[in-house]
Amino acid sequence: MKERLESEELRVYKSLDPRKKLTPKEKYYFAGLEKGFIGEKLFDQWLEPVLENRILLPDMQFMPSTTFVQIDTLLLTSKQLYLFEVKYYEGDHVIEGDNLLRMDGTDAKNPLLQLKRNEPVLRRILDNVGCSLPIQPIAVFVNPRFHLYNAPVGLPIIYPAQLERFIAKLNQTPSFLKRTHTDLAEKLIFSTVADNPYVRLPDYRYSELRKGIVCPGCGRFYNGYSRAVLVCSFCGGNETAHSAVLRTIEEFKLLFPDVRITVSQIHDWCKIVKGKKTVRKILEEEYLLKNQGRSSFYIEK
Repeated sequence: MKERLESEELRVYKSLDPRKKLTPKEKYYFAGLEKGFIGEKLFDQWLEPVLENRILLPDMQFMPSTTFVQIDTLLLTSKQLYLFEVKYYEGDHVIEGDNLLRMDGTDAKNPLLQLKRNEPVLRRILDNVGCSLPIQPIAVFVNPRFHLYNAPVGLPIIYPAQLERFIAKLNQTPSFLKRTHTDLAEKLIFSTVADNPYVRLPDYRYSELRKGIVCPGCGRFYNGYSRAVLVCSFCGGNETAHSAVLRTIEEFKLLFPDVRITVSQIHDWCKIVKGKKTVRKILEEEYLLKNQGRSSFYIEK
């Protein structure tokens, strides 16, 4: 019903990483975004066996009034709604009061506090759509290399070693979805917002970014191509020039959404494409030409 996709924030960081030198702080933040997405996708895989009579709602962003909440995963069953906060933390951690600390003493986001903040907001959203299902908030740690010390018994936490038992128990619990449940899922999706007001993007300018086409396999730049095929000299991966240029145009649109798509612009951005004729041909096949002459540009069909 709803697919989990990389956030625009993560996609921007992935596009910028090979093209400019990120600061240590930006690299750290980027790594956190990547690990978070890996953990969420991993938990999605754990949930696959139970989805025949349950509805998975990933990446649900809500903003009722002025309160923004971002929920990793909702699982709708016939009797309750699971609210999951998923973490891919690695290494030894300890709980001290409301604080979740790494062993070096630095803070990590405590998912229990995030659940405590998100649950009442979700409750209001459910009330607004006429739903009285109970909410079951659970923090999930999916990385098998994670361990938590000093955690009191009874906290709403699933540890990596408990995932298999949790899924088995969930599978044994009857869930019979009706049209009212699918209607509820659609209402919740409709209530989401696309934009995250707390996105943190690096500053960047076109002139400072390295131009070229990045290999999707290893993240290095292609050095050249022959016979309309690009072959990576680092990992051996290959793709057609057509697909590589299209992918690189999408990357340009992501980074510079307000800049017009022109033959000269994309030729400069892709760099290794030998002639503008190749770029023009691809744009004419995949995009619509607007205007004529020097002021011409392309838009999506």
